[in-house]
Amino acid sequence: MALGKVDVAVGTDLSELYCQPEAKSTARGVQFIKWTSIELLHNVRNNLTASDRRPKITYRAKVKLHGTNAAVQVTTAGEVAAQKRTGVLWVFDPLNDPFKKRSQVITPQNDNAGFADWVSHNLDYFGQLKGDRNLTIFGEWCGSNIQKGVAIAQIERKVLAVFAVQYGGVDRQITKLEIRPEKIREILPQHADIFVLPYYGEPVTLDFGDKEALQRATEQINSIVASVEAVDPWVKENFAVEGTGEGLVMYPETDKVVLRQAYTELIFKAKGEKHRVVKNKQAVQIDPEVAESIEEFVNLFVTKARLEQALTEGCNGVLDMRQMGQFLKWISLDIQQESIAELAAANLTWKQVNKSLSTAARQWYEQQVKQ
Repeated sequence: MALGKVDVAVGTDLSELYCQPEAKSTARGVQFIKWTSIELLHNVRNNLTASDRRPKITYRAKVKLHGTNAAVQVTTAGEVAAQKRTGVLWVFDPLNDPFKKRSQVITPQNDNAGFADWVSHNLDYFGQLKGDRNLTIFGEWCGSNIQKGVAIAQIERKVLAVFAVQYGGVDRQITKLEIRPEKIREILPQHADIFVLPYYGEPVTLDFGDKEALQRATEQINSIVASVEAVDPWVKENFAVEGTGEGLVMYPETDKVVLRQAYTELIFKAKGEKHRVVKNKQAVQIDPEVAESIEEFVNLFVTKARLEQALTEGCNGVLDMRQMGQFLKWISLDIQQESIAELAAANLTWKQVNKSLSTAARQWYEQQVKQ
């Protein structure tokens, strides 16, 4: 359900932008399952206010790693599938005994930083997780040569840092999430390249019905984000490497497995200054930034971090003029999805800003190709 006004023609399908996606079927019978798009706090607050909800929620933080979003599915038939955030799915089919014999590995021409290849070499590990419900392991594939300028990129290997496990989500199965680190560790057998992200720091309570208390809580989170950006504590503890961290993801505290859709709409991210895709003054704010002009709006959203993310996620890191259309499409959809509150605050419409946003993104891409 979309809340608020949107500047599009009547009849336009907005499900890709505003709705929890259904799993998409593939030719091989396995369905793509997308991880949710994580909002900023002011978007979460705006959505709660629009639906006349002002809950008091205790949150737990997990360190946000700067890699590439990835997932592994294990179906009830024993199939193992590797996937990337943009909808690419690589399926490894079992032959006869799913735990002993395998078909030849499908090797995509454009792997996601080696993730599909890594999954193909760990089919026995993932195959043992087969159960009566589809299982999806969501994590950040990170480490050497995946991203730049952060502590996790300095380690000499690639690892999967798991932050959630999903049950179901296909064939009318109820979709549930396991977020608790200690429970995820019970699900996943020990593996040298798989880490479960723990909670970081103490719980923080956000009272959405008390603006002053909410503001104090955001100041507390901003302080934590600043410390994580200075030195990533998780990378330092696990790999003895000191360097820049990306930020935090804040999860509502829970003592049980949760229904996905109702839960994920309350999660929010808080990035350090170097990694914000929106030039907010703070990592966490209760109100959106107000742009005074279209030019200010473009500067707010067409950031280096977003452009580099579009290059990685939309074009597999390939700088080629033939990829320009895909790059601009990714940028447009990403900003349109994230900018609803900022558009309203600036009294602007998507139609007014779209051309200027595309021009700025195109100029950046062309300059990168020339270089």
